Amino acid sequence: MSISAAYATAAAYRAAIGKTDPADDAEILIDLTAVSRHLDAKLGRFFTRDAAPVNRVYIPAGAGPELWTDDLSAAPTGVAIDTTRNGTFATALLPRDYELLPLNALREPEPRPHNCIRLVPWGGRTIFPAGVRVRVTAQFGWPAVPPAVQQATVHITALLRLETPRATRRIPELGEAIEASPDAQRIIRQLTDQYKLVKYV
Repeated sequence: MSISAAYATAAAYRAAIGKTDPADDAEILIDLTAVSRHLDAKLGRFFTRDAAPVNRVYIPAGAGPELWTDDLSAAPTGVAIDTTRNGTFATALLPRDYELLPLNALREPEPRPHNCIRLVPWGGRTIFPAGVRVRVTAQFGWPAVPPAVQQATVHITALLRLETPRATRRIPELGEAIEASPDAQRIIRQLTDQYKLVKYV
C-alpha cells in the first residue's frame, strides 16, 4: 500500500453497503482516497506506511535524551546527528545507543507506531543537542491501517455518496459534506479520541 493510498478498497466499500456492481469502482476509489486524506488532516497523521525507508530531519528545540518524531512503523535503519553543523550528519548512532518509545507499541493488541527516540544511559551519547539537525531514516507511518480507520473511511464515503440511509443530501465539496453531516462528525470524533496525534515539544 502506497503512502497516498485510500484506507479502504472499492471492493470493501461495496461489500459494506451491499453493492455488487463494480462499474463505479474508479469513482468510488477517488472518493475513498479523498476521505482518507481528509482524515489525515483531521487526525494529524497518516495510517499507511512508506514503501521503503526515507529520510526525515528533525531539529530538537532543547537539549535532552528524547527526540520526538513522526510515526515510525518499524525501527529506523539509521539515526545520525549533524554535529559538524554542515549538513553531513557525521555522527551516526548505533541501535544500542537508543530505544524507541512507547516501548511496547508494536506488541499491543492493535500495534501502534513508535514516535520517540530516547538515548539510553549505556549508549554512546547522552543528549540530542539543541538546534542541531537529526536525520532519521525509516519507514514512517503505521504498521497497518487500523480497522476502525478503514471502517470510518467506508462509512463517511457512503454518506458522501448518498449510499447509506443516514445520508440526506450530497454536497459537492468534501469538507462541507462532512461538516454538514452529524453522522460523519460523530465518526470523526470517535477516531479523534483514539488516533489523533498529540504533539510534544
